[in-house]
Amino acid sequence: MARKTIAEPAETNPERDFGVLLGWESHPAGERIMLIMQSSRKTPKTKNEVRDFRYYMTKEQAVLLGNYLFRLAGATAPRTTRPGLIERLFGR
Repeated sequence: MARKTIAEPAETNPERDFGVLLGWESHPAGERIMLIMQSSRKTPKTKNEVRDFRYYMTKEQAVLLGNYLFRLAGATAPRTTRPGLIERLFGR
């Protein structure tokens, strides 16, 4: 079960701690997942203005995070549908 908080948050620094999410990608890392998130405080003019943050999480944490974001956005996670009989028989 995921914990709500681990430690008291450090003092917030607006110059360092806030930005706009520009993109993300994920990669398998053994039994874990590496999530790379990119952000910037303003419209980036150079690569140096884009910051990368790397997070390593268990697959369970990734599922919990995904479900949390779906709920926060007022959406539901997509359901996987079982292929129909024809698709299963012919391997489509």
